Amino acid sequence: MKKEIFVSTLLLILLVFLFNHFAFCFPNETKTKEDLKTNWFDPQRANILVGVLVCFILIFVFIFYGKRRGRLYVRPISGLQAMDEAIGRATEMGKPILFSSGLGKMERVATMAAMNILGNVAQKVAEYNTPLIFPNYDPVVMAVAQEVVKEGYTRAGHPETYNPDNIFFVTSSQFGYVAAVDGIMLRQRPATNLFLGTFEAESLILAETGNSIGAVQIAGTDSTIQLSFFIVACDYTLIGEELFVASGYLTQDPMVLGSIKGQDWLKILVIVLIILGGIFTTFNIGFFSKLFSIG
Repeated sequence: MKKEIFVSTLLLILLVFLFNHFAFCFPNETKTKEDLKTNWFDPQRANILVGVLVCFILIFVFIFYGKRRGRLYVRPISGLQAMDEAIGRATEMGKPILFSSGLGKMERVATMAAMNILGNVAQKVAEYNTPLIFPNYDPVVMAVAQEVVKEGYTRAGHPETYNPDNIFFVTSSQFGYVAAVDGIMLRQRPATNLFLGTFEAESLILAETGNSIGAVQIAGTDSTIQLSFFIVACDYTLIGEELFVASGYLTQDPMVLGSIKGQDWLKILVIVLIILGGIFTTFNIGFFSKLFSIG
């Protein structure tokens, strides 16, 4: 597989060179308004087309490979490996699990990632018959979460145990929401807290309250500032893109994992091209930088 990717990368770089060679054959004349209206393809920007094709090809190759082989390797992520153990602990203790997606609205990428994780968590708690509590900051997120959890219970084969009252709207006030969630933790004493989504100044308040009641806490956010508080006060923290990888990691969906692997190889390709660009520029070899010129 690695050999095939290496050969594909070399072929794609060759395509960039050929497209740019084709583009340099055209005189660099000033374009008039008529030219802009009649010319649908600008050969001097063919490298952009090649770059887009590279992205699509790599992602589709890995998706196809994942579907064919049935599994793509993703490095172990301790926070996600501990998810089953944390749910099992709550089941053994007969206590609920508290899930919070923070202050993010539904259009936030971190909130979407949290909903993907919630679906997997809901399926597991339905199998173990463990209560899942989800107080919400946003009513739209609440509606989506209810449907996601209901679907998770249905997949587990226990739709009758789903209780929509456990997923409820609290308030759209930041610290009013924090006070409400802290109160729930102190009264219900959940065995496991899952803080996954968009968090701001309330992150440390939530995490410290959960820590004070002895709950196992798994957290993840796209805010680099709040990550430090979660790392200090939580047992496991999903750092960086681990939050977005979580849904594919837990479900082992080849489409999700294939797109993740494709993006990783794209990052490697970009890093290699940057290094090569630096080397060629250092030795005043200009042809390489011309391959990526768009004007």
